[in-house]
Amino acid sequence: MKSMRVRAAAAAAFLGVFFSAVPLSAQWTFQADTVSKYIWRGFDLYADNNPAFQPSVTYTFGESGFSLNLWTSFALGERSIYKYDDEIDLTLAYDFQLSENFDLSVGFTHYGWYFDREFSLKNSTSQEFFVAAGLPQVFLEPSLTIYYDVAMGSGLYALLKGGHTISLSETIDLAFSAGLGYNSRQFTDESGLSDLTIGLNLPIKLGEWTIAPMINYTFVFLASVNPDNELWFCLTIVR
Repeated sequence: MKSMRVRAAAAAAFLGVFFSAVPLSAQWTFQADTVSKYIWRGFDLYADNNPAFQPSVTYTFGESGFSLNLWTSFALGERSIYKYDDEIDLTLAYDFQLSENFDLSVGFTHYGWYFDREFSLKNSTSQEFFVAAGLPQVFLEPSLTIYYDVAMGSGLYALLKGGHTISLSETIDLAFSAGLGYNSRQFTDESGLSDLTIGLNLPIKLGEWTIAPMINYTFVFLASVNPDNELWFCLTIVR
């Protein structure tokens, strides 16, 4: 416990120094998701249909294209079991455009399960690089993101996504999305199409805030990822 407090204090000190040195033009975005299940790339990470609270904050460095995201997940059910699986991730990304019709993004994510009862950097953290390409002006705004985990996951995951938004009024939209994943031995011994998630959400703008209830259905094609398909819900609040 003492070593955990030391690590947390060191991380807080580092972030404090880091953020005090960045330009004032940087911008904060806050988001909080409450999900009925923690479904990630087809995996059910809090088994037995346990919900989770997943707040995050993103710091955008002006017009530089760089952003830093701190994302967390806390199990809401069966805390005595799943509190050790609470997660803290840090992502550094760089977004840029090759043209008005072609977006690119590259980045790095550090995954951390710092509340693990037997915490070690080798067995409780993982590192992943990613590159994404998108066509924002094309119908359905298709994008392809390739992730490669170089530590615990030790494999590749590719996600093809698309979606469409319909404006219902000045403050309410209806958004449809779909994402098809291919897993090549990332946290599994199999390779192949692994999951397809279809989602429908209703973003509602309330001044500087947006509230978006969402319903998702995930079809899972690899039994080693998840033996079941998953129906799950999400309530997102963004500022």
